[in-house]
Amino acid sequence: GRDCIVMVMSTREQHIRKDKATSNICSNQAFIATIAGAAILARGEKGMATSCQAGRERARAIATKLGAIPRLKVCYAKQAFWNEFSLMLPEPASAVIAKGREAGLHVGVDITGRTPCRCSLLKISCSDIQTQADADKLVAFFESLYGRAQATFAPAEIPSSLLRKDEVGLPSFELKELKDYYTRLGELNVSPDTGCFPLGSCTMKYNPHLNDWAASLPGFTSLHPQAPIEDAQGSLELLWQIQEWFQKITGLPGVTTQPVAGAQGELVGLKLFQAYHQHHGQTERDIILIPSSAHGTNFATATTAGYVNRRRPDGAPSGIVILKSAPDGRVDQEDFDAKIREFGPRIAGMMVTNPNTSGVFETEFKRMADAIHQVGGLVYMDGANMNAIAGWVNLQALGVDAVHNNLHKTWTVPHGGGGPGDGIVAVSDKLVDFLPGYQIKKQGDRFIPVRPKHSLGSFHRHWGNFAHKVRVYTYLQRLGREGVQRMSAMSVLSSRYLYSRLKQNFPSLPAAANDVPRMHEFILTLTEEDFKRIESVGIPKASIIGRVGKLFLDFGFHAPTVAFPEVFGLMIEPTESYTKEELDRFAEAVIAIGELVRNHPEVLLSAPRFTPVDRVDEVAANRGLILSEHLKSLPVINPNRLSPTLLNRLPVKEIKEKILATV
Repeated sequence: GRDCIVMVMSTREQHIRKDKATSNICSNQAFIATIAGAAILARGEKGMATSCQAGRERARAIATKLGAIPRLKVCYAKQAFWNEFSLMLPEPASAVIAKGREAGLHVGVDITGRTPCRCSLLKISCSDIQTQADADKLVAFFESLYGRAQATFAPAEIPSSLLRKDEVGLPSFELKELKDYYTRLGELNVSPDTGCFPLGSCTMKYNPHLNDWAASLPGFTSLHPQAPIEDAQGSLELLWQIQEWFQKITGLPGVTTQPVAGAQGELVGLKLFQAYHQHHGQTERDIILIPSSAHGTNFATATTAGYVNRRRPDGAPSGIVILKSAPDGRVDQEDFDAKIREFGPRIAGMMVTNPNTSGVFETEFKRMADAIHQVGGLVYMDGANMNAIAGWVNLQALGVDAVHNNLHKTWTVPHGGGGPGDGIVAVSDKLVDFLPGYQIKKQGDRFIPVRPKHSLGSFHRHWGNFAHKVRVYTYLQRLGREGVQRMSAMSVLSSRYLYSRLKQNFPSLPAAANDVPRMHEFILTLTEEDFKRIESVGIPKASIIGRVGKLFLDFGFHAPTVAFPEVFGLMIEPTESYTKEELDRFAEAVIAIGELVRNHPEVLLSAPRFTPVDRVDEVAANRGLILSEHLKSLPVINPNRLSPTLLNRLPVKEIKEKILATV
């Protein structure tokens, strides 16, 4: 075997444990972490130290001069600081900031009210981007307001016992070496750029590079998130446009851009429900209805929001109440009606993914929403599968009170490797006044942030992952209204086409839904005879679907979603990103995989065989954890034995022969 690196004990998939999860997170910041890691390596030991020290020295120099100006006072003067400090001002900080704008400066951030003293406070932060000229201009500005220095001020020193005396140990590399290294790492990955990426329920579509170009424009990237709104009008207009777009796409009148993941969007939705009920004095509503087929995040989110399963003093259950699924995968309407009768006035709301995780549209959604509203509850629609219905279904007419849209799925923000996410939430009239953060309002030719009158607070600082809003805005401008409809229509068409090609060769799940129209995704499985034949070569039944998933890698494709939501299922979502020729080739490969596992089940024992490493011993990895490793040189890259790009050029029949030749 070859050495490899594997992530273990990750919280990313905690949500699969449903209501037993300790976190509802299913997107992380892996994409950003990769960029940060590359930046740290590019700077190296000396570069990081120089950058860090530059910010500190600049802050100390500025504080020394400002602290000597009459009527200015450096707060906590006896306490050491690193690269930022606070000033106590003789006039409102907002007025000083406004005067700074007139002088061409962003002088700092108003932090008045953050301390018990109720003083007018301004926080000044320094980094390696400020020059000596910038510092001189800032000091001159304050001298113009309050006079020149009349005393001396010396900032407190950081105790030597708290300062590092040895090096961190970061290596240094030439920029070209790093670029080549990361390029080679990227070439190891299977991605939507290289071929069909069928990861079900994840909407791994092609992300236009134009979106990243727009998000990297200096006017966006250089703007401080706390800059005065007068200097952020372009960004605020973009946020306003995003609100307008998603009001039209969902049919709902309110949108918050703050949540930074779909799961956080779910949490916002449930907290909005709670705020609404509490505002109306209905604190007895302690039940959330969730279908058994729902995304695991729904259960984890409900638990996080406080809907914990427990018994009330009268013995009645509270928390999450599960709705049974009918044989065709939809919500069982008889069970739903029974739950309404049993829990009616205690129902806070219902969470339903639509289309559901089997790719089936919940045709009784409006009926269920009406029943929930009749007993005073609210309706949350998990919008993870909006790629199937965007532009076609008016969610307000459907009875939805809150829905999140995953910008990192439906709306082409890159999220390979787990993030970063963005999950804006649209709401009905009932919830607009409770939205978190700020709404962007247009007043004449200006855009201003307005806090809703009953806002439940903030879930994230500022505007969520702002660069994602730029990416999405760029995408929407290219699509237009008709393009949004075409996007989702092509997604469903691609899925139905693949399903029609494959359902003759594989059973589908749910078992009773074989002829039920699928939307954007579908679930395939194997026959009982197939499972028994594979078990005969020594593979436990519970491991078979995972092994089949790894065989997809040998054909140059990422695996479908395995063993979720059906333990013995492969969930396939092709998205709208691929041509008919690409879909045909993928279908041919899936059929070939079926033939291999039926006629030569032993191929699963060594899959994958063309990737940089063989099947990973995850048990050994979990037991022999390496929590840190001193990096002196870039880790050795094991090359693909056959790259995904090459595999996608080979005829499927030839790949099949190569696989058999290794048995």
